[in-house]
Formats: sequence, C-alpha cells, structure tokens
Amino acid sequence: MKRAVTAILTALGLLGRRPSETPPDEPQLVLVRIPEPMQPPDRGAKYEDPLDAVLKKEAVGEVNGGGTELSAPDAKGKKSIEWVEIDVELSDFERGMPILKRELLRLGAPPDTILEYSRNEQKLEERLR
Repeated sequence: MKRAVTAILTALGLLGRRPSETPPDEPQLVLVRIPEPMQPPDRGAKYEDPLDAVLKKEAVGEVNGGGTELSAPDAKGKKSIEWVEIDVELSDFERGMPILKRELLRLGAPPDTILEYSRNEQKLEERLR
C-alpha cells in the first residue's frame, strides 16, 4: 500500500524533487539585455522575430516580449536608449540556452549582451561571450 501511495504522489509531482527545483515542464524566463540603442520596431525585426521563429521551430521556447531602457535626461532633458531587453520563455532550458546563444551571435548581438535567469531559486547572469 505504501508503494502505491508513493508512486501516485511521485506521478503527481508531489514527491521526488526538492521544492526549490524548477519543474522540468515549467517555462524558464530568460531576460536578454542587449546594449544596443534601437527603437522597438528595429528590435523586433533584428532580434525578436528571428529568435521567436527559431525557438518555435526547434520546439524549445518563444519570445514573449521586450522593452527599452532609457538613460537619465541629459543637460537638455533628452533621454537616449541605453539597452534593449528581450523576454524569452524556454520550455526546454537545457536544449534552449545553447540555441538562444547561437542565434543571438548569428544575429549580431554585441559581446557584452547579458542573459539573466534563475535556476533553483538562484539568480544567474552571464555574458553572451
């Protein structure tokens, strides 16, 4: 009887993993911070659309948004774009990260592009190159 209960709880995901581990079927958010001043339509054309197509084709994830970080106003009150961000959800982190990095390099992302994500409740950050 104990084995049956254990098997059922394991199948339901209630046993067999530590609570701090990210379940393998849960999408993993990766924030890609690209130090390149570009407008949203240009960001979409250069990075978001091609990345989304490849991630979906490889069945490892998708792009689900993006943003732009503006500088503080200069002496004339003008703000400039410091970097852009792309929000990527990887459904298969282990397979998806190498594909994401490969495609960012192929698309010409600068070497100091940052990828931010969490694994086992630990925030991690790594440079593209």
